[in-house]
Amino acid sequence: MIVEPLRFAFDVECPLEDAFDLWTRRTSRWWPRSHTVTGERGVQVIFEARPGGRIFERTPDGHEVEWGEITVWEPPRLLGYLWYIRTNRADAAGLPSRMRRARPARASRPIAIS
Repeated sequence: MIVEPLRFAFDVECPLEDAFDLWTRRTSRWWPRSHTVTGERGVQVIFEARPGGRIFERTPDGHEVEWGEITVWEPPRLLGYLWYIRTNRADAAGLPSRMRRARPARASRPIAIS
């Protein structure tokens, strides 16, 4: 059985550079604590800003849980990573993210992330 990849796109109202920064450097500001492994108050979600960098959560007491690995780091337009939170790394899903300026017809929403 072939499983089709999950695809989604959404618009955000901010400059391209800010969207990339919010997605990768300020993830803890929007990531729901209920969607972390530990669920602890004050948990941080961290992207190490480089190919080969980790994506992980860190609790206030320093405990770390690895979620994935960055495969492509080309700010502010392209981010790729392997996602294996709660699974074996060998079963990782590859997730590319492209950020681009929206077409002029959507000028009120200048960034599209897909």
